[in-house]
Amino acid sequence: MSKLETLIDKTDGRRLRSRDSKRKIVSAMLELVREGNIAPTAEEVAQRANVGLRTVFRRFKDMESLYAEMSVAISEQVAPIVNKALGHEEWWRNFAQLVERRLRVYEVIMPYRVAADVLKFRSDILQTRHLEIVHDERERLMSVLPPFLLEDRPLIEALQAVLSFDMWNQLRSDQELSAQQAADVVNRIISRLLPETSLSDFGSL
Repeated sequence: MSKLETLIDKTDGRRLRSRDSKRKIVSAMLELVREGNIAPTAEEVAQRANVGLRTVFRRFKDMESLYAEMSVAISEQVAPIVNKALGHEEWWRNFAQLVERRLRVYEVIMPYRVAADVLKFRSDILQTRHLEIVHDERERLMSVLPPFLLEDRPLIEALQAVLSFDMWNQLRSDQELSAQQAADVVNRIISRLLPETSLSDFGSL
């Protein structure tokens, strides 16, 4: 093997090790948050990832960067659900499909979203990411509603509120409802706001 080939092989090996340790650190962070530790320390993350503390800070300059990477990983996890095309011609069926998917995503991301909501006021990255998510959710909601409903500002704001993560977290955490019970509450409110829909339009969570 030539010196150049040896150098390339070593460089590729370092890159692979770097990616592997970065992946382990992010996975450890996700595990800790999912278990209820909303603000793991760098030491806790390093211990769970089975890497040295110095490795954590070689891969991430600070904990804020690690939270940002966690947010990206979560977004990638739910992207197949969020970005899947809606499959109906009738707007109310597409709306019902959007609702079902949103609540399913909320259930997946709940521990991470709770952690991010607690920490966003200390992190510019998390605050910006929060605003991006809220904006995207609003745009997706408005994209499935017909023009005549978009003119009803109070209705739009009511739908945005009932389909917010804050509402879902209130039902699941504070009121201690099961996922299906919480979905039933959300769907009942929507069916009152939009008489065009009915509870039969909404499937089980």
